[in-house]
Amino acid sequence: MSIENLTIIGERINPGFKTSKNMLDCKDLDGIQQLAVSQTVKGAHYLTINVGTAATNDLEFLCEVIRKVQEVTDLPLAFDYPNRSVQEVCLETYDPAKAGGRKPIVNSVSELRMEMLDLIGMKPFQMVLMASERLENGEEIPNTTPEEVHATARRLAEQVMQRGGAMTMDDLFIDVSLGPLSADMEGMTRRAIDSIRLIGADSDLRGVHTVVGLSNFSVLLPKLAVDGSLLKIQLESAFLTMALPLGLDTILGTAGRDYQILDDDNFVNCGFREALELDGFETILRVQQLYRTS
Repeated sequence: MSIENLTIIGERINPGFKTSKNMLDCKDLDGIQQLAVSQTVKGAHYLTINVGTAATNDLEFLCEVIRKVQEVTDLPLAFDYPNRSVQEVCLETYDPAKAGGRKPIVNSVSELRMEMLDLIGMKPFQMVLMASERLENGEEIPNTTPEEVHATARRLAEQVMQRGGAMTMDDLFIDVSLGPLSADMEGMTRRAIDSIRLIGADSDLRGVHTVVGLSNFSVLLPKLAVDGSLLKIQLESAFLTMALPLGLDTILGTAGRDYQILDDDNFVNCGFREALELDGFETILRVQQLYRTS
């Protein structure tokens, strides 16, 4: 079952996944093409391209991966590199005609990497804005409240719009950051939800997209809930059930995963909502009550 209006940036062409890393290390272009096709068939809307360290020490391989992926899919690509010069190469190599004229995504820009905005005007593209950190008096400061995330998102969007060009609010994806629920003693999940709420309610940010990396949300958790149902996919679905009505519309995730809108009385959904009302270790204890310990 797919969720209507949920955009999925397929993330598998990325050395963070063991099988993908093996392909990239071996420069297995056929395997990478198969991975691109698989994600396309499973319903991805964009495909991440991240070749790891080769992005800086083997640019020709990076370019070849982009070209080979575009040979087998018409999906637009999302280039996951915090480096302006690498992004320039990606944008130069990307062929929008092979993606039906659709723009690629530059991932990502933060207040610590404002030089990335110099890419604007080079070629049409969309961009991810990282709102989880800010620059204050020359120092990197993590945002710890929804209000800080929201304020950073506003500043970044304003900076983009001030650059002019053809970029619009629809070209912006604001990443509010989402970490593993299994280790959430600082209310990061609740902060993400409330940040999405503030951004979604801000008329000055109307038209932007909000995005989270959903795959990390359920890592380190067991497969089954205590009632025998699948735990991880239901927790991810519980997050989506809460966040989508507030304005979330995009995820970095796994194409083909059975994301669903859960009923209010769903066992995992109820436990997830109760966990968000707690603080510190109590949150983790409530999550642990959802799964089998033996």
